[in-house]
Amino acid sequence: MEHLTLVRALRRLEQAAGLQLPEVDRLAAAVQLVQLPERAFAFHEGEVCPRLYGVRSGLLKQFYTTPDGKEWIKSFTIEDELFACPIAFQPGARTSFGAAALEPSVVEALDWRLVDALGERHLAWQKAIRFAFQQLTQLKMARERDLLMYTPEQMYRHLRERRADLVQRVPQKELAAYLGVTPVGLNRIARRLA
Repeated sequence: MEHLTLVRALRRLEQAAGLQLPEVDRLAAAVQLVQLPERAFAFHEGEVCPRLYGVRSGLLKQFYTTPDGKEWIKSFTIEDELFACPIAFQPGARTSFGAAALEPSVVEALDWRLVDALGERHLAWQKAIRFAFQQLTQLKMARERDLLMYTPEQMYRHLRERRADLVQRVPQKELAAYLGVTPVGLNRIARRLA
């Protein structure tokens, strides 16, 4: 059970929130492994997909697509990290963005409704869910701040300082889409900072 990315994430959540979560083994038994070849989708924009994912191996991007087909990358996830489209956790709601593998990946998928049902039965799960959404809100606020307050060059510098592993792994075209510049623009930024 502890070998599952999602279970390890729950253990970190327990520690950070000072909780002990019941029925984790029930969730672990419901985890499904999904093999994603490079460029395969975990989910498409506009799908009903109330699932939480943990990356066991690989690299994925989460992105919005404009009507003319341009991609705006909101985030990347690598091993031991989670991703989902929380808006799709609401009954009948559809994802507002897509998630695709940038390299061959293995992800763990868990139906959110199982987590939600635990929240209905256990106060500890209610607190854990609230804490997890607070953490997600902080991540989203940091990304929003970066996009509104920093130039692409400043964002690239911060990314190199905080997530050098991503800068090395993510293809330049994808990294440029994350920063909101063209690949040529990113190449100029990288040369200036070299």
